[in-house]
Amino acid sequence: MASSVLADDLEISTENTAMWLTRYDRGEARFAAGQLVIIDEARLDGTLVLARFVRAAFGAGAKVLLVGDWAQLQSGETGGAFGMLVADRDDAPELVDVHRFVHVLEKRASLDLRYGRAIAIDAYGRHGRIVEGDAAAMADAAYTAWRRDREAGVASVVIGESRDADVTLNRRARADLVLDGVVDVYAEVALHDGTAASVGDLVVTRQNDRRLHAGRDWVRNGKRWTVTGLRRDGSLVVRQASHSRGGLVVLPASYVAAHVELGYAVTAYRAQGTTTDTAHALVEPTTTRENL
Repeated sequence: MASSVLADDLEISTENTAMWLTRYDRGEARFAAGQLVIIDEARLDGTLVLARFVRAAFGAGAKVLLVGDWAQLQSGETGGAFGMLVADRDDAPELVDVHRFVHVLEKRASLDLRYGRAIAIDAYGRHGRIVEGDAAAMADAAYTAWRRDREAGVASVVIGESRDADVTLNRRARADLVLDGVVDVYAEVALHDGTAASVGDLVVTRQNDRRLHAGRDWVRNGKRWTVTGLRRDGSLVVRQASHSRGGLVVLPASYVAAHVELGYAVTAYRAQGTTTDTAHALVEPTTTRENL
């Protein structure tokens, strides 16, 4: 998802690091002398991945520019290199203004939260952004808020702390949408996490596959889709969730069984890059500052 967004913004061709390294290992990709190699969201790459890029660039006489925010979500692999590089330098450039939020409250609170200042929690509390209670009550509150937003035509998502919590919320959302007549359970396809998908369901693809094209784009990890059709072999016909028409692709049965999940509730990592009007996050005692 991130590479496609970057390509659209800069109007240049881009590649995710995993695919580039795969092509590099095959001898299909190389750096050139004097080339500028920009690695966006570098904090999400593990230390070994960054080391391989730097080694390949250094050998070719190219320059590597790492872009990202050390204070946001980190790599799921062995990481920390990006943060160490920033901490070790006194000339690392840094943005000082926030553009993604319209409200002053959101701008200030997000910066305070980024630096781990507890005052951010106070600000959210004063503006009624925090509801507290036990885990079951909070899961119910988040789900109820999400459902209220959806019924009002507001794009929303629930952000859970774990995959198990997301599975539970996804099942509940789907059951209610079945009762509402939005999801047709006359036929359904089993997904890898024990859930199922039918026509009308919102799903997320969890594996890049360039062989599966949806218009000018292809199936990407983290992309959300609406199911528009089922086939007898277990494959799904889906449309990009942001499109009301067009953008159709058939997800093969083998792909569906291994790499498709319901998309009503997601983890913080999977919420990245998703544009919504509202979000309802379940925060637990173990939630890290980055996830929060």
